[in-house]
Amino acid sequence: MAEPKIPQDMQEVKDQVILMNARGFEVSEDDVIREALKAGFQAIVNDRMDGNYDTVRWDDEFKGLQIVGIDDSLEGEIQPADDEPSFIEQFKEDANKVWFKLDNAAASIIGR
Repeated sequence: MAEPKIPQDMQEVKDQVILMNARGFEVSEDDVIREALKAGFQAIVNDRMDGNYDTVRWDDEFKGLQIVGIDDSLEGEIQPADDEPSFIEQFKEDANKVWFKLDNAAASIIGR
């Protein structure tokens, strides 16, 4: 079975919401974006690490994305700047800009 595709923009998010709702799963655009950002950041981290060594998770408030090591130690975190909306709202406005921020954050945290 093919791996599920990570939505890259709002059109893909909307398509996934329609598909999942049609299959009986009640999800919102925010739910799909939240999971897409986590899965996408995980893919970026894995690519930069040349493998799956660290885990990406949301913080308790779903504000920042954290990179956690094998021993559950916090390796780094990215959060929106104080004057910025949540990553979910930023994704709705300009998904490419959010992906660029996450890639830069991964490079800074990982060092490659």
